[in-house]
Amino acid sequence: MSKLTIKQRIALVAIAAMGGSLISITSATTANASPIAYGDVTAPQGSTGIVTAYSASAVTMSADGVFLLNFATATAAVGVTGGKITGFNPGSSTAPGNTNGVVITADGSGAAWSALAVVGMQFKPTAAGTNMVIKVWGNTAAAAATPTTAAASAAAGTNLRLTITATIVAAGLAGTYSAGKSYISVNALGSSSATVADDANANIVRGNVEARINYSLTDALGTAGTANMPANTLTNATVTSGSCLVGTSAAGGTLTTAQEYANSGDFFVASTVYPAPTNCTVAVSVDGVVRSTKTFTFQGEVSKITYNGPSFTGKTGTTTAAPAGTGYITAQDSAGNNLGGISLSPDATTYGAIVSSAPAVTTGSQTNGYVASSVPSTVTFACTAVGGSTTIKFTASQQSGATVSSAAIPVRCAKDADTYKASLDKASYAPGDIATLTITALDTAGRNTNDAMVLGTSTANGPSILGSQLTAVTAPTYTDTFSGGIKTYKYIVGSTVGSYNLVVDLPYLNSISTTGQAAVTIAYKVVATSTDVTNADVLKSIVALIASINKQIQALQKLILKR
Repeated sequence: MSKLTIKQRIALVAIAAMGGSLISITSATTANASPIAYGDVTAPQGSTGIVTAYSASAVTMSADGVFLLNFATATAAVGVTGGKITGFNPGSSTAPGNTNGVVITADGSGAAWSALAVVGMQFKPTAAGTNMVIKVWGNTAAAAATPTTAAASAAAGTNLRLTITATIVAAGLAGTYSAGKSYISVNALGSSSATVADDANANIVRGNVEARINYSLTDALGTAGTANMPANTLTNATVTSGSCLVGTSAAGGTLTTAQEYANSGDFFVASTVYPAPTNCTVAVSVDGVVRSTKTFTFQGEVSKITYNGPSFTGKTGTTTAAPAGTGYITAQDSAGNNLGGISLSPDATTYGAIVSSAPAVTTGSQTNGYVASSVPSTVTFACTAVGGSTTIKFTASQQSGATVSSAAIPVRCAKDADTYKASLDKASYAPGDIATLTITALDTAGRNTNDAMVLGTSTANGPSILGSQLTAVTAPTYTDTFSGGIKTYKYIVGSTVGSYNLVVDLPYLNSISTTGQAAVTIAYKVVATSTDVTNADVLKSIVALIASINKQIQALQKLILKR
């Protein structure tokens, strides 16, 4: 026996000792046999316990499954660790048995297989948690295609052509619903894809529109969100509360329960009481077990229009949009749900001579077009040149044709500022107090100026507000605007007592004034509190003490002289 043969047998015995198997597959080709490639090895139908489809190098399967491989006509040796070769069918030839490492040929005599392919070689894994690794070796290009050539490569660790790693998982996990990997979600009506979480606000819809539930059922071994449960999995959607129906197609809901035999699909939920609002709960079950519960708000038609203010003053002769934080208007149904996407029309009969127009308003919406925005829509109106106060209303139509109207909304129109006055909230302050300065601007008619009026047009003509022992909480700037003709500022009062003057000068307003407006001066004091001790108080006490001592000395002198 040659040294090479001894080494080969030692290697084969070693493979067998590790619990593996080695089989030699030999074709009728000779010295220039092609190397084994992925295309020469395929996984046929008939494997069991397969979780993921076989790729060029990997497969996932359960511990109780069997993995089958087909080999095209080529010379190869096949070895496995973490499992065993339990049998195979090489076409019309007699199949060799599982030799646990001893190299034999198709018919056991050392002859070739007559170029027949090997069909359905069976691999059985050892246990879950231990990978089953299948390796395929080929013969060298220059060697004779004998039954031992590929095996010699295997024994020598050369000419490895293919490695297949089978990840082995516990039996019973395949086909078992996984809550962590399955998706059951409420999505936009036009979306057919289930997602890990519900689409924002997709469960809130107008009562005459459907809501949609999508699902993708995955077992414990699959990829999250990718349906791999059996195709005949029974999936149900049942209305457990509320006035709703469900169906398996759009506009197909006729019962309170709908079912499908599928591992992915969708259900459609509809209200049965529109134009009234309702809330519904739908339970989704898989093979009889409730896996998800979804709640829906089906909004009704508009039944109330609310102006949330505060009101604002428009500029005469212009269209004025509400400044930030003002002029909010909303629409609600009879259940108090804020409605998005509702068109509100102005009632022109209330304009009078003060308002010329008010554009229609659509209540703000998010996501699915029905959920009212967290920032409501604002009212806009156009003032005539007259100016003054009036009211306007907004209306909306119901399904029946009836009209819903808002309460009267007060609006004002005024010109730009012509004069201004300023005042402090108190005449005197203690150190650390907060002083409030109020500036009121009036137009030529004596009305508080409009809310578009700014304190300046640039830094050069912006406000100048100066006073000792006053530190602005927020410094005035030329871009500041009036609200209802009033602008206020806060100041922190300093600690030095005394009498002071605050000068409020608005150069821009001075320049446009027709009456010669000038800076305003406000007198104020900073006074000590009753618990404070000033230097004057200390000096006064010292003088009083000295006078008292002098009196006592004089009295003592008189007493001594008498004696």
